[in-house]
Amino acid sequence: MLGVLSAHAQHTPSRRAGSVQSQAVALQKADLAQARGFDGTGIKIGAISDSFDTCAGCSTHAADDVTSGDLSAVNVLEDSPGGTDEGRAMLQLIHDIAPGASLLFSTAFVGELDFANQILALRQAGADVIVDDVGYFDEPMYSDGVVAQSVDMVAADGAAYFSSAGNNGLEAYEAIYQPVPFARAQALIARGKGNLKLDQIPANIRPQTIHDFSGIDGGASFSQTFTTVTDNRISFQWDEPFFLGKVKTDFNIYVFDVDGNWMDPASSAFPGFYTTDDNTVTDAAFEFVDLPPFAGELHGGANASDYQIVIGNVNGGPARHIKYINDNGLGVSQRQSAPSIYGHPAARGAQAIAATYYAIPNFPEDFSSPGPNTILFDTNGNRLSSPDVRFTPQLTGADGVDTTFFGFDSDGTGFPNFFGTSAAAPDVAAVGVLALQAAGGPGSLRPHSLYRILQSTATPIPMPNDRSWSAAFAGPVVFNAKGDWVRWSRYFGFAVQPYTDRSVATIAIDATSANLTFSKNPNRFHIGQTNGVQLTDITRAVSADASTLTLTFAAGKFKAGGAFRFGMSVFNPIQGTTEEDPDRLRGTVITVTLDNGKTFSGTVFADERHRINRFTGHGLVNADEATRQAHRQGADR
Repeated sequence: MLGVLSAHAQHTPSRRAGSVQSQAVALQKADLAQARGFDGTGIKIGAISDSFDTCAGCSTHAADDVTSGDLSAVNVLEDSPGGTDEGRAMLQLIHDIAPGASLLFSTAFVGELDFANQILALRQAGADVIVDDVGYFDEPMYSDGVVAQSVDMVAADGAAYFSSAGNNGLEAYEAIYQPVPFARAQALIARGKGNLKLDQIPANIRPQTIHDFSGIDGGASFSQTFTTVTDNRISFQWDEPFFLGKVKTDFNIYVFDVDGNWMDPASSAFPGFYTTDDNTVTDAAFEFVDLPPFAGELHGGANASDYQIVIGNVNGGPARHIKYINDNGLGVSQRQSAPSIYGHPAARGAQAIAATYYAIPNFPEDFSSPGPNTILFDTNGNRLSSPDVRFTPQLTGADGVDTTFFGFDSDGTGFPNFFGTSAAAPDVAAVGVLALQAAGGPGSLRPHSLYRILQSTATPIPMPNDRSWSAAFAGPVVFNAKGDWVRWSRYFGFAVQPYTDRSVATIAIDATSANLTFSKNPNRFHIGQTNGVQLTDITRAVSADASTLTLTFAAGKFKAGGAFRFGMSVFNPIQGTTEEDPDRLRGTVITVTLDNGKTFSGTVFADERHRINRFTGHGLVNADEATRQAHRQGADR
């Protein structure tokens, strides 16, 4: 006799799109939304990037992706030759989350004005959602340029717009210009305030005043160190509107070497480049700087090059708010951590998207750009009565996810991983597609209503609003970390307080609680500035499990008043790349043993975490909750 032994719920199968599925599908809970019937059907989404199908060296091409099911047919409005096909990779990620959506593409690599036009063209072609991962160096920081204005136009017309926040991390400097007359600066330098040879600046570009980086602390500093191991492209701007006949100030950045010699951008001996335009003629409050490593001047450890950056006002113009951003580089300024999102991702009609690695979703990527954005001018170039401070980024998406061809295999799955806010932005935009479908289809939600749904249903990723420092106290020893590249010799610091009469025998740094490991490669350890203790006085050892770094000091050498800074490769083994921001060290235990055997321990702390913050916004998008809320909102209409 046959009977029922047991009963089990039958789950609706999730729809896989192609041979490779992005990990964002599960992390952002798109699989749950798909299981309830939301796959983007009826919605059109357009992606803007470098190219779609012009990459000569790529392992797959668009036709291959369609055959394998990793893409559906794509309506290409405009393509650009010789690209990397990053746009096709973005569309693969979108197709994984919203496999029923109709896909469009256009390039942003024909020029900035064409970029703005292609945004409008995608909307005219029916795109309900648009996403891009492109920025131009001269997009204004303090006003809405032509691309941002196009974003606002399509948003006003009903299209939701998502843009990558950028991969600039903490590498931005912003200040109110503190002018010191040129002759006065020379006199102070002659009395020991630096080593700059200002007289080497040619007369035709010599500034009337020099910026004092020290601000109001009274210790005049006319340059700041910029350290790099790779090529860096810097956008320098100030508070005047572009291309409206209203630029009255001619600012320049001047680059000097560590010995104080001016580096002529026209000289073949200088490996980089920087502009010294007359900005009253160009009518753009913008200068561009390219700083690669400088062979022959390697300082700071880890084969890093140090430059000195000087900012000067050539014509005495009225602008006072200055800012520079190192765009997607790896160059650390002595003073930094200003907001590094700029341009159209900060448009009122857009959502700027931060990135978190899919395997470590409790932190944003350290390169993910923070906000907020401060707009000072309207589109006619009139100064606003009060600054328009825009909260960015608003949302976070997954990166480091699989594609068929784009990126490199970092997680051993056999498929290349697509990193950056360029991957996070399409992952979030695709969730917007699902929510729009759930609400009733095209036109069912205005963009700002869709944004509110995505924000209110996101999973918070609590972070400090200041990630630039962490610290600990262990008896008479103070620990601190600052910067955003741990290998450089000025990242970590230890100092012995003057009140102790004992010397330090050992310091153990246990990063187990922070889920970090130390490199066992001795070439990843670099001593920088020291006081009372030398490199030869310090011996390093890494534990077998790589969780603990122990520093042993020669007898009597590290004592009251002693201090040193150092760099050391520290990373989460899941990702395997060097971590950068100091708050990653939160929870690390510092144990100090004195020469009499007495021990003290302290735990590394960092700034207070906030659920909504300037690094991850409202948090990681949640497609399941977003589609549920959107469906309810659509049903209530």
